[in-house]
Amino acid sequence: MNNYSVSKEELLTHLSDQIDFMIASAISYDNGFEGEAKRIAATIRILVHNTASCSGLLTQLKMLDILFYDSASPFRLQNPIPCNCLTVIRLSKRETENLMGDYVAPLDNLSPARSKDKKVSFTRWWKLNYVIKDKTGALFTRKDLILTVADKEGGAHIDPKLNQAYANLTRFNSLGWKVYTEGESKDLDNPVPPSVRQIAHEVIRTLRDGVTDLFVDRALLLKKFEVYETHCQSQNKM
Repeated sequence: MNNYSVSKEELLTHLSDQIDFMIASAISYDNGFEGEAKRIAATIRILVHNTASCSGLLTQLKMLDILFYDSASPFRLQNPIPCNCLTVIRLSKRETENLMGDYVAPLDNLSPARSKDKKVSFTRWWKLNYVIKDKTGALFTRKDLILTVADKEGGAHIDPKLNQAYANLTRFNSLGWKVYTEGESKDLDNPVPPSVRQIAHEVIRTLRDGVTDLFVDRALLLKKFEVYETHCQSQNKM
């Protein structure tokens, strides 16, 4: 049986759907559903990941040469301190509770050391730039995080075994950061979901700049991005 070749118009319809999925999942994540990080990772995998047997959607559209936004803080391998370059630590305290801390995606609310407008090549963004180093020296790229969440942690598949360094990062606080209050200490939670959320923010901004001209109804696509940007502005004010 002969194979059917998918047209560029059909690929663009798929791209529009994936943008919808990612924006909806990002907003849902921000509204408290942390599990959306799994669906975000699966969407990003569909868009950009290439293997010997299949190509990501942006590759099929010949758009993987666009520059990607890089909102990470500067990474220095020689720095002995663990670092999570995509997130920030948020401290909070309610009247009847002890001080609490968690990792959050800053979106565009970045420190002076980070740029919301820096762009790099896809290869550097995806698999060359490290975004996490834990206290053991284990290193993680965006590719490491996205593919593990998508392929092993429930985005598209659940694997009974995980890389030990990733397990240490997500389950045993190998970053080592804690919150100390009233003589007690509490580990900060898993840094990967908010890291995935920040990666999604980078991808959404990248697609807004890089692919809208491909669409006949450009205004409709821009409206979707405007809805997302309005949402992010409200998050940055919180």
